[in-house]
Amino acid sequence: MLLNFINVMLVFSVGILLVNIAAVILNRRWLWFVITTIIELLFVYLVLYIQLPPKNLTTLLNVNILLAVVAAIINFIGNAGLSAVDKVRELGQHDRHVKVTEKQAHFLRRYLLVLLAPILLWLIVGATAFVTRITSINNVYDSIPKQTKRSAELLTSAKDMPIALAPDTAKRKMQQKFSVIPNSNMYELDGMTAQMVNGEYVYVATVEFNGFFKWLKNKSVPGYFIISATDVNAQPKFVKEPLKYTTSAYLNDDAARKIYAKAPTYASTGRMNLEIDDKGKPYYVQTLYREYGVSGRMKFNEFKTAVLNAQTGDVEIYAADKAPKFIDAPITSSAANQMNEFYGRYQKGWWNQTSFGAKRNVKIPTDNGIYSGGQITPLIDSKGHLVYFTDFTSGNNDQDSALGYSLVDAKTGKLTYYRDTRSGLMDSDGAISIADKIYPEKKWQAHMPILYNIDGTPTWVVSLLDTKGIFKKYVYINAIDNDIVIDGDNAQESLDDYRKDLAESTSNNRSTDPKTEKEMTGKVSRVTVTNDGKTTIVNFMLENQSTVFKIDSDSSPTVVFLKAGDEVSFKANLLDNAKIATIDDITIKGLK
Repeated sequence: MLLNFINVMLVFSVGILLVNIAAVILNRRWLWFVITTIIELLFVYLVLYIQLPPKNLTTLLNVNILLAVVAAIINFIGNAGLSAVDKVRELGQHDRHVKVTEKQAHFLRRYLLVLLAPILLWLIVGATAFVTRITSINNVYDSIPKQTKRSAELLTSAKDMPIALAPDTAKRKMQQKFSVIPNSNMYELDGMTAQMVNGEYVYVATVEFNGFFKWLKNKSVPGYFIISATDVNAQPKFVKEPLKYTTSAYLNDDAARKIYAKAPTYASTGRMNLEIDDKGKPYYVQTLYREYGVSGRMKFNEFKTAVLNAQTGDVEIYAADKAPKFIDAPITSSAANQMNEFYGRYQKGWWNQTSFGAKRNVKIPTDNGIYSGGQITPLIDSKGHLVYFTDFTSGNNDQDSALGYSLVDAKTGKLTYYRDTRSGLMDSDGAISIADKIYPEKKWQAHMPILYNIDGTPTWVVSLLDTKGIFKKYVYINAIDNDIVIDGDNAQESLDDYRKDLAESTSNNRSTDPKTEKEMTGKVSRVTVTNDGKTTIVNFMLENQSTVFKIDSDSSPTVVFLKAGDEVSFKANLLDNAKIATIDDITIKGLK
């Protein structure tokens, strides 16, 4: 670690070395050069070790220039003082009137230029940074790996695509079990990370030192908590795997300091996540990036991932998409959040998003998530990959509609933006407002809204928690027709009930993708016809099928003549053994 920090120190000390080399060339005072350089480098080392300043290019340049100015002033004053001492010695102890020689004056005049050079360079860097921050916007926007789609993959079952509990519920359960830790008063529960461990979607929470003296006494935390992210009845398990290197440790045991020293030319973003491999071994994960020029903006297609073994202290740096397989989020939520912010704001450039611009296609991420200040919510897709969900709104408080939503792949950093222009969507603020009003007398609060595609219909899934953070209900809310609302205790049962209501609804609340429809043929076994005074609905079943198919006469007028024994063909969204499916058209053999 010492050698790694020396590398970081040298990166921050280029300005000092250049100024001191210039000084020794001009005045030939080698001893002064060696002593001041060593003292200055030791000072820089100490400051870096304590403060861990950012390592993006803008900060590196500014710090180098500042230190160069300080070193130049020290050399300027020091040389004048040493010259005076030399003159006193030369003239003897009785003559105290010392005059600066022409040679010394010549050095001071020339070295004044050395002193002014860093200041001039600082002004140039500042001006360049100001201009680059604006002119780089299009290039930084283009660095986002992105694509646009109309709708996300279908949620067919809560098993294939797990629906997670709000982390507040998991955290409360862990706090109730905290006494299982020996000397638990020395520790505290800290950050929580969603991830896949041995094929199960879980929350992992770190246990951290409760202060400097607790760390000094114990030197390692005894383990971490893990709990199912989907099972309402699950209880947390404390895993006894000692962690020597943590975010709450000090000096060389500080996880942030270990990663900081290992990557001297990369800056970090966001907090570290604790991830567990399939053997239960703990690792801290940090996203690293490089700045685009001196713009202060990150390159979104050049992420690196630092992986720290929390037991041995070994640190490895990987390209984000080449990180070990067990790392679910080599790109952490902070990077995804900045990607969303930039994608939503700068699609049409810098001027467009200002108060003087038209703000065309400007989208603002909502703040109803659980990560990165409330703008990011993690979820697992049907392939078992961790993605970050965010919905976007216009920023107009009078509007309650979503402009679309994004999913950012936590492994590749690819942003997929979903926008169905055929129908308006309620945003997450609207979904929370509806869920909050279901049980007003109990004062339950809605948390963690996520938009899923259920049978071709955008649907908000929200968790209801009581005032103590205990999970109470799942709520499914149709994002197009918010009159369709289902709540329940179990994610899969609630999903089944919602799909049933969705199929029975006569409203235009679906945005069906033809790719999800299946060709159906068969012989009709049962038929019933109902009329609600406005619409005639025909319900029928096919032989060897348990699904009830539903069609209204407005969509297909001849369907009222359907009878048992007729052979029919049609297209239907028949997903996950649906109990009821609505269809729009039907062909009855022999009926023209």
